[in-house]
Amino acid sequence: MNIRRHWLTAVISLVVLAFLWAPLVVAAINSLNKDALLAGWGGATTHWYAVASHNAAARSGLSTTLVIAFASSLMSVALAVTGALWWRKASSRARRVFDLFTYLRIILPEVVFAVALFLLFARVKFPLGMLAVVIGHTVWNSAYATLILQARVITLDPALEDAAADLGATPFRVFRRVTIPGLLPAIIVAALLTFTFSFDDVVTSFYLAGSQIAPLPVVLLSMIRFRIGPQINAIGMIVMLITVSTWTLVFLVTSRTLRRAREPLPLGVMSVDVALGTEEARP
Repeated sequence: MNIRRHWLTAVISLVVLAFLWAPLVVAAINSLNKDALLAGWGGATTHWYAVASHNAAARSGLSTTLVIAFASSLMSVALAVTGALWWRKASSRARRVFDLFTYLRIILPEVVFAVALFLLFARVKFPLGMLAVVIGHTVWNSAYATLILQARVITLDPALEDAAADLGATPFRVFRRVTIPGLLPAIIVAALLTFTFSFDDVVTSFYLAGSQIAPLPVVLLSMIRFRIGPQINAIGMIVMLITVSTWTLVFLVTSRTLRRAREPLPLGVMSVDVALGTEEARP
């Protein structure tokens, strides 16, 4: 089919792409600007990256953010897998209630959850800090992970699990050898998405961090209040490099997993393999 291209659509697309990428390009250029005041171009230098790498607050905030993001991602995926597997076998009414609470966590503003958790923790005397931030991020991010896992659970064939169980596989072996491999692409995507959301979160981290810890987004927010300098742009570029590297790694792992999934074993062979626990079975 020949599709007629109009020049206006191309112009609109270019404008939208420029609007999305221009701030990143400006930040990358300013991170190499020798002029500390950013009043003009003072020449190229990598000095600000060295300054950013030796910033004690930024380094501490980065390590704290990585721990929080990893813990929140792990808890969010665990809750999502559990909820999606329950949702698959639940009644239609229970599914609607479960979906309602899942979508409410996405629709309602994050600041509402952050303030509510802050007031709840203050009422029950729960200390603010890393654990409080992890709980807050998990409450928010597990909804996105649940939607991803639900979409994958729908595509799973229950006959594979039933066949493995009929051949003597224990429920745990069925879960480990059949269910988890089927959910693995969605688990990887959900883990990456929740890790990224937690890594970039400002609102929940600001309300629940307290005075004991300072995640990197909160550190950057406090630095921007005084002055925007090349060091802040350098820190932003380092964070973006970490995010892009993570996305690239997960994309490669997901692609390899999907290639393996396109070549499934026959049902009987797979079931015997699962039931007996062998690494490889032949028909």
